[in-house]
Amino acid sequence: MAEYKIKKEYAFSIGEQIQAEDGESFTITGYLGHGGQGDVYRVRSRNGSEFALKWYHADTFLAQINKTADAFYRNLVHNVENGIPRLSSGDAAEQFIWPIKMIRRQRGSFGYLMKIFPSGYVPFGNMIMGQMKDKATGKTVPVRWSSWFARVTAALNIVRAFEILHASGLSYQDVNEGGFAIDPVTGNVLICDCVNVSPDLCNLGILGIKPFMAPEVVRREKRPNRGTDEYSLAVILFRLFLHGHPMIGQESHYLRSNPSYHDNEIDKMIFGTQPHYCLASKNNVNPVDPVKDRDVLAHCFLYPMVLMNAFEQVFTEGVNDVSRRLTATEWRKVLTQVRDQLIIIDGKEQFFGCRKPKPLPEDCRILCYPKAEVLCMPGKILYEYHFDMFSGNFHKGVGKIISTNRPGYIGLLNESGKLISQGLQSGTEKMMENEKIASVVNKAGEKLDSIREDERVQEGMDKLRDTAGKTAERIQRFFNKKR
Repeated sequence: MAEYKIKKEYAFSIGEQIQAEDGESFTITGYLGHGGQGDVYRVRSRNGSEFALKWYHADTFLAQINKTADAFYRNLVHNVENGIPRLSSGDAAEQFIWPIKMIRRQRGSFGYLMKIFPSGYVPFGNMIMGQMKDKATGKTVPVRWSSWFARVTAALNIVRAFEILHASGLSYQDVNEGGFAIDPVTGNVLICDCVNVSPDLCNLGILGIKPFMAPEVVRREKRPNRGTDEYSLAVILFRLFLHGHPMIGQESHYLRSNPSYHDNEIDKMIFGTQPHYCLASKNNVNPVDPVKDRDVLAHCFLYPMVLMNAFEQVFTEGVNDVSRRLTATEWRKVLTQVRDQLIIIDGKEQFFGCRKPKPLPEDCRILCYPKAEVLCMPGKILYEYHFDMFSGNFHKGVGKIISTNRPGYIGLLNESGKLISQGLQSGTEKMMENEKIASVVNKAGEKLDSIREDERVQEGMDKLRDTAGKTAERIQRFFNKKR
């Protein structure tokens, strides 16, 4: 065989026949791309079904992991046989482009089949840059999120996939933005390169890419595992929301400008031996640069503090203390809170609970569910997890907020198809039948209704109603003043 040259010569030719381990034949019909590990081809079965074929570079990737190449192959076969990670509840990590069939070994290498990326998905890196090259025209075209809701949903889809993966006793081990593709309209996510997935604490020679690796892996103190996955996952989320890197700031820019350091040395310092969070609230030695890191500065005040506090915990305390890193389940809870604080005002999305507080609109109410406070205005959808604290379903809408004719009240329409419990900040609950509407207000509103006939406080009624979202503390101060 002629010498194999990456990005210059493919291992297979168009029209060439290949066989799977089960004997099924496929025809190479096109080239889909190159990667650091291998080439990707378009193939067609005899019945016309199309798949993507990932074929590993024999002289580079497999040579690099020479000592573990056979174990890597066996693990790949194991992943094919076991199928996509799935919980006992039936929930599956459908976001993963999972290997579905092995191709017979030949030419010193091997590969597998997976489904082809559907149209409409944009590589993660291009979503961050806001542009990509159109394959048809070759021109650079802009790519944008359709909404903040879609962005948060994409993050939820990512963490849910890892939540199921980790619950299955597996770890991804090579988390980097090259493995993700996103539908900017819906927030749906696809995750590829799943052959790196192995039983937790079992590493097959793949460490990852330094900017996304946990510091202890960069320092070569540990091999990738679930705990390092959690750190890398936080980096992905930071990139998704803030369009920067948590450890890139003025200090790291200075290091990169210093000619006395080699790039590998700089990367080891920034991401391994001297990782300093660029948005640290205390003793920040690596603050963001107002010019070079303007995307981070432009976004950091947009999001609720529950998200920014989570990032600070991971990238300060969690740098050296694995227990302070958020698990995928914890991230899901944080992100649902972020989405719960997103409402539409005059046709525009707005987050509340941010560093720069904003007064709540008069027609906004706060509904309380298990470990969740939801800002609600007419049009807001409530999801299964709002009513079931054990549910990870953030896609299934079961209720809708509607307008009512009662001043100060909104309506909750039950669309779940069953009896659900509707809670308030006061801790009270109401059972709602399907397709029934319950009139609800927040805690301050409930308090106001209870004292409406009390002449002593009638004077301050309008003022309290304007600040209904501030609830109990403001009301208590009011009563103390009256005494």
